[in-house]
Amino acid sequence: MTSWMEDEGLMAELAAAIGQEREVPDHRRQAAYGAFAWRTVDHDLLALMHDSSLQATAAVRGAEEARTLSFAGGDMSLELEVDGSSLTGQVLVPGSMSEVTMERADGESRTARTDASGFFALPDVSGTVRFAVDVDGSVRHTEWIVI
Repeated sequence: MTSWMEDEGLMAELAAAIGQEREVPDHRRQAAYGAFAWRTVDHDLLALMHDSSLQATAAVRGAEEARTLSFAGGDMSLELEVDGSSLTGQVLVPGSMSEVTMERADGESRTARTDASGFFALPDVSGTVRFAVDVDGSVRHTEWIVI
């Protein structure tokens, strides 16, 4: 019998007791890495805070034609305005320029660089999309939306 005062001895006895080898299978190791990667999910996602198409006045004739959306998470927010198939937006984050990538469900993507005020524009926007905002190498995504 080994000493339980040492970690290695305890682990060896536990492995023998349950009849398994000490080596962790690759699929379990990958699952553990995946679970660890999700520890920052609340920080990495930009949540939908406002969508003008969900307001009661959106169905009223003569109501505002452009759709506005707002996403926020942590110290960053993304404001979007969709008018027809063109999109303009602004990334609001303290003191940085960024890149905004529109990712379509079919795999197509377009990237725009923001100006000093955080503004950007993307033409021909339609379908199921999400946005990835890259600020100094830190990327945050919105949820998927239909435009």
